[in-house]
Amino acid sequence: MVIWRAWGILAFFYGGLAMMLFAGLASTFLPESMLPFSISLGLAIAALATWFTGQAMNVSRPQRKIDAWREAREQQLEALVSSGRFLLGPGQPAPASASEAHAQSQQLLEQELRQARRARNIHTFFFIPMQFWGFIFAAVAVLVLVLGIVGIARG
Repeated sequence: MVIWRAWGILAFFYGGLAMMLFAGLASTFLPESMLPFSISLGLAIAALATWFTGQAMNVSRPQRKIDAWREAREQQLEALVSSGRFLLGPGQPAPASASEAHAQSQQLLEQELRQARRARNIHTFFFIPMQFWGFIFAAVAVLVLVLGIVGIARG
């Protein structure tokens, strides 16, 4: 069973690195009562890193690629329409006018854009998109922080 797709495993590494640095390493330098605060800080940093990396990999970069492709494809279709060589495909009738060719080229472009958006490679870990692991890490950080405060209040 594959538990991550593409670079989604980075969410695990960010969380693991945060725990090793801020729990394991900090336990040698900090008193035990301060460990929950250190762990919370590490998980908060992992949450930010995971969120921004996931946003870049799953949202920003794919959108930039699609936008660049769209611009090039629009120019290509416009050149075909203006030269009178535009056809929807093999076996399809030629457009009767330039305006019909333009309308058909726009419909074709929209269809191709929908396919490109569906074909994006989403980086996941346990079937959750990477950027949403940032929320999970943040929630765990808050939980650890609250438990640390409660532990100090009791002690």
